[in-house]
Amino acid sequence: MMDYHLLDVDVPVTEALQHVHAPLLLRTLVSIGAIAGLTSVCLTSFLAQSCLFRTLVRGGLTFPALSRVHLRFKAAKMMYTGEIENGQMHGRGCLIYPNKEKYEGDWVYGKRHGHGTYTYADGSKYDGEWVEDKVHGKGTCYYASGNRYTGDWTFGRINGRGTLEYADGDRYDGEWKDGRMHGKGLYYYSNGDRYDGEWKDDKRHGKGTVTYAGPDGSVSEKFDGDWVEGRMQGWGKYYYADGGVYEGEWQDGKMHGKGTYIFPNGNKYEGEWFDDVKQGYGVLTYVNGERYEGYWLDDKAHGTGTLTYLQGDRYTGEWYQGKKHGRGTLAYSNKDTYEGEWRNDSATGRGVLEYANGCRYEGDWLDDRRHGEGQLLLPDGSSYEGGWVNGKKEGRARIILKCGAVFVGNWKDNHICGEGEFRLSENCDLSNPDY
Repeated sequence: MMDYHLLDVDVPVTEALQHVHAPLLLRTLVSIGAIAGLTSVCLTSFLAQSCLFRTLVRGGLTFPALSRVHLRFKAAKMMYTGEIENGQMHGRGCLIYPNKEKYEGDWVYGKRHGHGTYTYADGSKYDGEWVEDKVHGKGTCYYASGNRYTGDWTFGRINGRGTLEYADGDRYDGEWKDGRMHGKGLYYYSNGDRYDGEWKDDKRHGKGTVTYAGPDGSVSEKFDGDWVEGRMQGWGKYYYADGGVYEGEWQDGKMHGKGTYIFPNGNKYEGEWFDDVKQGYGVLTYVNGERYEGYWLDDKAHGTGTLTYLQGDRYTGEWYQGKKHGRGTLAYSNKDTYEGEWRNDSATGRGVLEYANGCRYEGDWLDDRRHGEGQLLLPDGSSYEGGWVNGKKEGRARIILKCGAVFVGNWKDNHICGEGEFRLSENCDLSNPDY
């Protein structure tokens, strides 16, 4: 059983009495009294607000002269104040729900339809258009969080075009699908950053441009290119705060694949990238004219490659972590050529140096100097075979002259030191002043 419900009808008491017919068998109790010029009708067994007039008519109570009235009633702990037509809420009215939420606006035969405002229990509020009991059309929603959306709605969901202003100062203006940023839109961040481009499911997706703000509010960095699920991916161009510019392929927000990077100092790298570092094959051209062409690993020359120096020297060979290491050939601009082993960016190990004047050294090296055991062959056929220290003859050695004579002895700092043995060959001409 429901409690008694109050029905206020906006007609004078005398006029209402003329239209009330209550048969003896009517189970609905009707009592009429004049209160402030209005008729108050108390009913028992009252069903629901949308069935108000049908309930009364079936019970025998009729209002033949009235097709639309303004009333207030309570049912199932809901309260409606407004216009009624043919037993249903119709026109302008306000309905307060059991959870204290409230709708105030237009009704069409029991449904919210037209323009209205809905206030939620948490303080959120929607003000805008309704169709068939659903939020539909243009409207503004004020969220309890402080966010505010103004724009298009489709049957209760944000769809179409609209603007969402966040409590923290961010703002999105663009297209929506099912409550998510989707399509083309412009997002303004409270720190001055901005993204203008395509979206999918609340993430940057497709073509778009993001600009990052510097401390003074000016554009510090900028990216223009492809996005996939919120990350730079595909092809794009990035302008860095230090003046560097990269154009090429991206993956998961990092330079990855083939691309060109122009450094702030003017150096330029064209080649392959992996996770933001030079890796694979690439060419680095220095602003001073030097050039490295070859393989890279973790941002350093690694593998095989060729470095052409400013003065014209040219190294071709193996590299390790940015340094000449392994086997390689260095052709000097003066026509000298070294071919052999390298370690930590210097000739170290076994190697051959061919001089432009025809001399040839073959032997051990340490830190770009002849060091250890080696042979120096002169253009006339004579040679030095023996020890070397820091580029100078030192230790036990022998000299073979072009005539075949041999001297064996000790050397120190490029000079013969102490006694030695000299053996003439049968081809020696003792009258030759060279001897």
